Amino acid sequence: MQIPKAILLILISASIIGCANTSHLTENLQKSNSDNYVIFKEDVSYIQKRGIGVSWKEGLLKGIYRPEQENTYGTYYRGPASCVVQVMDKHSMGPFEGGIWIPKDRINNSPRIYYYFNFNRDNAVKGGGLVVAGILSAYVGDITFMPPVDKGTFLDTVTVTNIPIE
Repeated sequence: MQIPKAILLILISASIIGCANTSHLTENLQKSNSDNYVIFKEDVSYIQKRGIGVSWKEGLLKGIYRPEQENTYGTYYRGPASCVVQVMDKHSMGPFEGGIWIPKDRINNSPRIYYYFNFNRDNAVKGGGLVVAGILSAYVGDITFMPPVDKGTFLDTVTVTNIPIE
């Protein structure tokens, strides 16, 4: 099913605005040497209503998420291949490569799902034309955060550990 041009343009705008608000979180990243990890023993997700009541399901697949990169703001724990799930009103936007970002200051920040931006060029051309596909291609590979979510999701209970895995 094809995504209408208006919705695709709204998604692009929201993504660009979202990146602008979180750009400092991706600055000065360095490889993490930590032996910490996050483990999800089952798939985890939440559902949020955004915009004009559009239902978004976002989550992570079960597995071990190991520290990949970090900076003064937090650590990026990358999960198994294609572990980031995002579905808009039953239309999958992924899966994506990525994982979970854990802030170093958990009092003022909450964990967030991140992914490496990618898109289906053919679908983008069909849905929004060559201009939309061109705009999207400029962001391929960038770390992108899912929008902030309400309290009461699995993100509130994420635990980082370094206990040896059995």
